Amino acid sequence: MGVLVQNDEQRSRLQDRISQDLREKMDSTSKQEDVDLEKDSELLNHTHQTSHASWFWGVLILLAALSLVVIFFLK
Repeated sequence: MGVLVQNDEQRSRLQDRISQDLREKMDSTSKQEDVDLEKDSELLNHTHQTSHASWFWGVLILLAALSLVVIFFLK
């Protein structure tokens, strides 16, 4: 937003109008419905913990980091 204002009075009115608009937008977006924890717990029913193969991803990340060290620092 590029608005050039020469008069301090106009600037303060513009700032007041912008801040009022922002406050109204904030109030309208910040109104949330009541949190339904029972509904949220239903979302967790179909989830599962990380599988036993997650160690495999850790080893891959470690090998990738080790290979980057070898490539860039041990030429």
